[in-house]
Amino acid sequence: MDDSKGPTERGYFRNWLSIAGIGVMAISLFFGVLFAVQELLSGEALPYAGLLYVLCTGGIVVGFLLVPLGALIERWRRKGGRRARPLSEFHFDLRDREHRIGALALLATAVLALTLIPVGAYQTFHATESLEFCGQLCHEVMNPEWVRYQDSSHARVNCVKCHIGPGANWFVRSKLSGLRQIWAVTTNSFPRPIPTPIHDLRPARETCEQCHWRRQFIGYKEISRAYFLSDEENTLHQLRMLVKIGGEKTTFMRGSGIHYHMLIASDIEYIATDDRRQEIVWVRVTRGDGSITEFERSGDPLSDEEKAMFEMRTMDCMDCHNRPSHQFPEPMGRVNDALGEGSISLELPSIKMQAIKALDGGYATTEEAMTGIANSMREFYRSDYPEVLAKKPHALTSSIKKVQSIYRETIFPEMKADWSAYPDNIGHRDSPGCFRCHNDELESAEGETIFTTCNKCHLILAQGESIEHVDVDLEEGLPFIHPEDFDTIEEYTECHDCHTGGADLYE
Repeated sequence: MDDSKGPTERGYFRNWLSIAGIGVMAISLFFGVLFAVQELLSGEALPYAGLLYVLCTGGIVVGFLLVPLGALIERWRRKGGRRARPLSEFHFDLRDREHRIGALALLATAVLALTLIPVGAYQTFHATESLEFCGQLCHEVMNPEWVRYQDSSHARVNCVKCHIGPGANWFVRSKLSGLRQIWAVTTNSFPRPIPTPIHDLRPARETCEQCHWRRQFIGYKEISRAYFLSDEENTLHQLRMLVKIGGEKTTFMRGSGIHYHMLIASDIEYIATDDRRQEIVWVRVTRGDGSITEFERSGDPLSDEEKAMFEMRTMDCMDCHNRPSHQFPEPMGRVNDALGEGSISLELPSIKMQAIKALDGGYATTEEAMTGIANSMREFYRSDYPEVLAKKPHALTSSIKKVQSIYRETIFPEMKADWSAYPDNIGHRDSPGCFRCHNDELESAEGETIFTTCNKCHLILAQGESIEHVDVDLEEGLPFIHPEDFDTIEEYTECHDCHTGGADLYE
């Protein structure tokens, strides 16, 4: 054999770059097979399977290109008269004991690495997708959202299902956003409270509508509410109504009800002048027949230049259901619920008012709130109802514990997170909600307002101490009677001017 040509004419692929390319191809292929087997055995699609397979395929392609590139570079080197790299003269012989021991050690190391690395990478991937990672890793920042999420109707839906969803594009966006969030936490520069809505959140039609069908017809839904007045007797006042949810259907109630906003054949666009999307100043309705109506403030309309400055948003689920998993209920509602279930004692006079005042105390920390709630409630009964404090100490103690529990579950002073920071747009009692658009300020060119009549959305069937008997016209319903003074409320009344959910009502 003529060895004079060996180092210069043979072994172009025996260089580090080509060997690295082969290694990249092998590892990418291994991970691709691993993910495919895992997906097959679990019977469930991985959230970002597409991204994983793209990365693996990309690795195979890059490795494939590195192999001939390394050979071309090596050939170019040798044509320039340079010696072959030491790798080209690499010699391996299994008959040599030292070579066999080295080969076994290398094989054991490779097997261990190829076992531990993918398992560790896979477990790390799943850890970053877990509820605990999202809700508890940055405890101070995410604690309010984590606590409220566990009390929501979506508590069994993983955070990533809504906040990211499937696909590589949004996965990459979320991880880049995560890097900014880590920096903010590290430097303690994150805002308190966390601002909402999240303007770069994935569109609701790509997340919510994976479970909720927009064309589903729901129709009427009957609801009952128990309220307690803020008088000495904590008087019960109940409300029973039909809520016209409506939806898409070819016959009865077609295109009517609250879900008119979500009909596929119509589009509703709006402009809000604030980041929280509470100050809506312009609305455009495009109907299925092509007709268009615009509503704006008649006394102070936006100029074309001003319209161009603000986001023109097409209404979707999140504009009304803006707190689907992280509701921060107001003290008024939570105390009503507790009185109804008996965890706050109705035997204590004026307990409704005192519980709300105690909750809305402007505390700086949760620890301060626990002390302040107990002290304020005990002091009230000590000074105004000493006989109650003497006869029913256990009722007061258990009621105080419940009020403290409500505070811990709904108000987070360290992050300035509560019902006032995160208003719920469903309804219109304690925040503008529906009345952001449905008011008497937004008018069309013909002088029509978006608001028409209350029974477009709901009908009152019964109200007062007893709501068992219903004798009402199902077209008109009953007028709403204000329970405090038993006056009939006008069709359009901004409840939130007085009702803020907290103790402002009593000042």
